[in-house]
Amino acid sequence: NLICSETIILNKKESYKWVIPPVKTLWICRKIGVTPCLYLPKFDPLSDLCVQAIVVPRVIYHPEKEVYRFYEEQTHRQKREVVTITLSMLLGLGVATGIGTGTAAIIKTNQRYDQLQEIIDEDLQKTELAISNLEKSLSSLAEMVLQNRRGLDVIFMKEGGLCAALREECCFYADHMGVMRDSMTELRKRLSQRKKDRASRQNWLEAWYNSTPWLASLVTSFMGQIIVLILILMCGPCILNKLTAFIETRLQKFNVLMIE
Repeated sequence: NLICSETIILNKKESYKWVIPPVKTLWICRKIGVTPCLYLPKFDPLSDLCVQAIVVPRVIYHPEKEVYRFYEEQTHRQKREVVTITLSMLLGLGVATGIGTGTAAIIKTNQRYDQLQEIIDEDLQKTELAISNLEKSLSSLAEMVLQNRRGLDVIFMKEGGLCAALREECCFYADHMGVMRDSMTELRKRLSQRKKDRASRQNWLEAWYNSTPWLASLVTSFMGQIIVLILILMCGPCILNKLTAFIETRLQKFNVLMIE
């Protein structure tokens, strides 16, 4: 009675099973906890206690000025002066990396072009060899046929030759193998000249890349970092001396101010 403003005593004669609180309220029990309804057959009023409560969400109030200050701190960005040394190092790193990547790309492109040209030349050389062998076979066959023809003419000499004995028009062999030989000779010369031109056009870097492709790929991958390291070793002492002189000058001015 000290907690609740109103106490309702249930009539045990009536068959009530559920006790449901009003809208937007819940039961808060000592043992069960927070529940939207109570099941009376399982509820023991001697060992447990339940009260009705309105669950209000947690609301935190912030003044208007505090909210504006919070958003201003989130969106504010402090601008800093770009240090010349850092900028130059970043530019050097970008340029060196670009040089290394571009050099590797150019070498790989030329290498692939030369490989494609070599494959085409090899195919043409195989084709030329096959045609030359075919030309030799045809020449041998033509010589054999002409030899047989002369033999048959000798046999049928009394009848006026093989054609007169067969009573047919004579067939003659027209040799065009010379044109084929000239074409194959010209093709061999062009392939040889192309190979010489490709060898003379190849510089020392491409030759080294073709001789050791795995080592060349490794070096070109790290070429940018190597150039940056060389730049640091070359320009590092000068930059360090400038920085040391600048710090000493500032310290001297500070000492003068302290003495005054």
